[in-house]
Amino acid sequence: MAPRRKPGPPPAPALLEWVMGGLGALIILAVLAVILFEAFGAREPARLEAELGEIRPAGAVWLAEVEVRNLGGETAAAAEVEGRLGDHTAHATVDYVPAHGKERVTLAFPADPRAAEVSVSGWSKP
Repeated sequence: MAPRRKPGPPPAPALLEWVMGGLGALIILAVLAVILFEAFGAREPARLEAELGEIRPAGAVWLAEVEVRNLGGETAAAAEVEGRLGDHTAHATVDYVPAHGKERVTLAFPADPRAAEVSVSGWSKP
């Protein structure tokens, strides 16, 4: 029978293990910091702007694409978009405009709407 060897101390972790463990801990801390900042940080209210985009004829009406941009830090819901051309007013609702995002809506006019004024008349918090 061969003599039994006494078990020695376990080998020390390799340097790569320490580096990867530290990197993992840094990533977890960074993710937690971002989550906490977004959850408790101050937010700028929603600030919506409308801009006239592509215009095209469609039968008896003209269609004007309107881009609605949210320059604020909060989400806007049910944004009312309004376009005025002379005595005609066109309305549309954008369901959701995320913070720092944009959405598009189409308004219909009886004449070429290149001179139309577009605006966002109101919205609500989701």
